[in-house]
Amino acid sequence: MSLVRHSASAAAAAIILAGSRFTLAAVLARELSLSAFGQFAYGQWLVDISFLMCSLGVTAAAGRYFAEYRHDPLLLSAVALRWRRYALGLPLAAGLAAGAGSWVSGMAMDPTATVWLAIWTFLSGLWAMQTAALTGLQRFNRILLANLVTGIVMVCGALVWPLPASDPANAFTLMAFATGTGVAFSATRIGGRPPAARRGIEITRWRSIRSYAANMWITALLWSLVWSRGEMPIVRAYLGDLGVAHYAAALTVFGGAIQAVMMAVSGLAPHLTRLWGEGRRPEAIALARKAMDLQLLACGLGSVWLACLSPELMGIAFGAAYRGQAGILVILSVGLLAMAVSAQNHLLQLATDARFNRNSTLVGLGVLLTFAVWLVIGFGLPGAAFARTLATSALAGMSLAVARSHFGRGAYSPWNVGAVVVLAVSSGLLTLGSPDATLPLRACAALGASALLGAAVRHADGRALGSAMLVRLGNRMWLTLRMPTGAPRL
Repeated sequence: MSLVRHSASAAAAAIILAGSRFTLAAVLARELSLSAFGQFAYGQWLVDISFLMCSLGVTAAAGRYFAEYRHDPLLLSAVALRWRRYALGLPLAAGLAAGAGSWVSGMAMDPTATVWLAIWTFLSGLWAMQTAALTGLQRFNRILLANLVTGIVMVCGALVWPLPASDPANAFTLMAFATGTGVAFSATRIGGRPPAARRGIEITRWRSIRSYAANMWITALLWSLVWSRGEMPIVRAYLGDLGVAHYAAALTVFGGAIQAVMMAVSGLAPHLTRLWGEGRRPEAIALARKAMDLQLLACGLGSVWLACLSPELMGIAFGAAYRGQAGILVILSVGLLAMAVSAQNHLLQLATDARFNRNSTLVGLGVLLTFAVWLVIGFGLPGAAFARTLATSALAGMSLAVARSHFGRGAYSPWNVGAVVVLAVSSGLLTLGSPDATLPLRACAALGASALLGAAVRHADGRALGSAMLVRLGNRMWLTLRMPTGAPRL
């Protein structure tokens, strides 16, 4: 399979799974009561965090070393032989951890619901292990098939499965069956057991693999807590299941916006790595700046429209019961701008051997948890959203400051950053300050802010990025329309 088909299959698999989970959340928000949906959302967080804590970086190691040792079947078999022990044992530990976590958290569920939550966690971990192995072996078509079938089972099951409004047990059962489908369709034999594999791996090589897994485990755990839902236990502790339900709904819409704005640069990291490794660092820095300018425009537009259309987005996605919490989404929308520094973060990861990323994530986690406790007590869900926005903005600010010191004044455009921040924050404040504004009025405000963004964000040569993109798109459409039938397309 070619590189293009690999990338396309991987992207399609990710989009299908994310879209399925979003659709499932929208269906459950309408079928379950607010309290039950809050329990389901918190249970989903327990599933994710329990496996992440118990995974020990084995998924990251499989994704790397299965790919690295594909050329050596005997070595691959030796690594796979050791991997199998962890691939079964760690998901089992995660399932037990999730069950214990639900008990410690005081979730008001019957024992049956707790058992199904643990089973869901175990199968989810097993599926993650198999997906990591398939990624390393570059069997993306198998991942795509598993995600597609799982998504169908997940969504169709939510539509036809009887879901009592006051009890999330059936929702946990549905997720366990859907995840089990993913396990079945992604199952594959990895390596073999030839005699050479049973003699083991060199001590130095095995230590290197374990060190890599441990580093990636710590990094992934910190990243998940900061960039995902690390404040969820605080929200539940002070605001209960109702607070979790409303906050999870806003975070789900916000997460969809993040995935949308990041799609444009999803294949950039390998190219930056190649340029950096080849010693072409000025080219890598210039490319990262171009990517950041594009991301600033995309994130600025996403933030503006997310803020101005927040009541409609919450209502359409989750129903009228969640429309009144649109202010949470408005506050979160400003945090979307932090995604614009992903190219700079990748260069800093290469330049500092990930030390900066580790240290900055630790600082961000401290900011998030400290301010979340303080602000949730004082301001409720808006306080939690503000704490998340503050933490991600602090991380982005640190990245820009360190990038400027490492790569020079041309690493990014302060004008572009300032213009996007001002327009995004202004749109959010305008929406929060005008709760009775009609949809046409908010849409006009979003259009005006979008036009200003297109004119304000500029290339390094001074051209307005938005107008340049429109001119280029118009030229391509004109050439396409004028091209004679049957002529070769460029």
